[in-house]
Amino acid sequence: MNPSFLPNRREFLKLGLAGMALPPLTSLLGAPKITGPAKPGKPARLVTIFFPNGVSLPPEGHESYKDWHWFPHNPGPEYVMTNTLKPLASLRSNLSILSGFSHPHLRSNITHSCSAQFLTGDDQSKGYKNSISYDQVFAGAIDGATRFSSLVLSTSGGTGSLGRPATISVNREGALIPALADPKQIFERLFVVDSAGVKDRARAIARDRSILDRVSSRLSGLNGKLGAEDRDRLDAYLTATRTLEQQLGRANDWLSVPKPEVKPSLFDFNAEPTRELGTNYLRTMFDLIHMALLTDSTRVVTYQTAVEGGSDRGNQLPYAAGLTLHHHQLSHSASRDEGGWERWAKFDQYMIERLAEFLTKMAKTPDPLAEGSLLDNTIVLYGSATSKTHIGRNYPLVLAGGKNLGLKHGSFHRFEKERPFNDLLVTLLQRVGVERERFGDSEKTVDQIVV
Repeated sequence: MNPSFLPNRREFLKLGLAGMALPPLTSLLGAPKITGPAKPGKPARLVTIFFPNGVSLPPEGHESYKDWHWFPHNPGPEYVMTNTLKPLASLRSNLSILSGFSHPHLRSNITHSCSAQFLTGDDQSKGYKNSISYDQVFAGAIDGATRFSSLVLSTSGGTGSLGRPATISVNREGALIPALADPKQIFERLFVVDSAGVKDRARAIARDRSILDRVSSRLSGLNGKLGAEDRDRLDAYLTATRTLEQQLGRANDWLSVPKPEVKPSLFDFNAEPTRELGTNYLRTMFDLIHMALLTDSTRVVTYQTAVEGGSDRGNQLPYAAGLTLHHHQLSHSASRDEGGWERWAKFDQYMIERLAEFLTKMAKTPDPLAEGSLLDNTIVLYGSATSKTHIGRNYPLVLAGGKNLGLKHGSFHRFEKERPFNDLLVTLLQRVGVERERFGDSEKTVDQIVV
C-alpha cells in the first residue's frame, strides 16, 4: 500500500464510505428502473434472447449433417430449413437467418463467460472489463418513453458470477444488470400497484434523494486529495450516483400514472425450469415479454435462457424436451456419443419451437400504438456467442420482425469472411432510431438486411 494514501483512506473511513458502496436506498431496493411519461411518436422495440453453449453442427459427411445441421445449407432467399429450424417455416417472411458474425475479441478467448460480452464485444484477454450493452444504449436513447427503461430477464436471475454470468445486460459503468427470473415477481413488478400510497412513495423518494445529495457532497470534497486510481473510482461512483438521482426523478413522474390492468390468470406462476414444468416456464416468460411490450410498459427486453456451463436452472431445460442430459452435457457429448449430434439438435429444435410460438403471437397481435403487428414494430434477435461449445465464431442467429423499422427478411445470409457482430448491433440500433455510426468495434452496417 502506498503510505501517501493512508490519510485519504482515513477520510473515507470517517465518512463510512471506504468500500465505495452505495447507501441502502429503501425506496430502490427490489424496485425496477422507472422512467418518465411517454414521449410522442411511433414506438420501436428491441428484444434480445441469448442461449448458451452454441448449437448442433454435425460435420459434413455425417449422417445427421443434412437434416440436423442448425444452419441451412444453401444461402439466399431460396434456402431450405433443416429439421432444427422448421418450426419457423410459417414465419419465413418475417425473419432472416444469419451466419458469419462474431466478436473479434472473443474468437480465441472463450470459456463460460461470453454471455456478459454478447451485447458489448469487449476484450477479455487481459482480465474482466466491460462496457454498456447495446440494449442499454437504446434504453438510454428513449429514456422516459415508458415506465420501465428496460426489462432484464434470465432463467437463473441475478447477475451470476463473472465466470458464469446470468444476465446479458450491462450498464454504462460496465456492471452487470441483475435479471429477474421468477414469473410472479416479474408480473408484480410490471402490473401490480405498490401497496404503499402515493404520498408514502413520494416521501421515500425524497428521502433517498436527500441521502444521495449528502453523499455526493461529501465525496466531491475528497477529489483533490486522492491519487489517480482512486479519482477514477470516485468518478465512477459519482456517475452511478447521478444515475440513481435520475431514476428517482423519473419515479416521481410516474407516481400518479396507474399501471395497466392485466389479469394474473393469464400466466402460470407455478412454472419452473424443471423436467415437468420447463416448457410452461419458457412459455410464461415469453408471455410476460409479450404483455410488457403490448402494454408499453417497456420497449427494451433481454432474456438469457441459461447460464453457460452446467450449474444453473436453465441447463435443466433439455429434460423438459424429453432428453436425458442437461444442456452443457448435450453440447460436449455430441461428437463422441452415437446419435449425439441429433440429440443435441432436437434440443435446438425445442428452443426454436418456443421462439416460433413467441414470434407467432407477436405477429398476430395488432400494435396498439402503430400500424401493423407488434412484431412489425419490434426487432427480435435470437442467438448465442458460440457456434459449437467454446468456439467463438459463426454465431447462430435468427433476426425477426422490424418490418416497419426498415428491416427486410426472407433470406439466409452467410458471410464467408467473419464479420464483427457489432456490425449487426449498430445496424439494429440505427433501425430503432439511435443516431450513431459505430458501436464498439463495428466497421460498417449490414446493408443486406435493410430496406
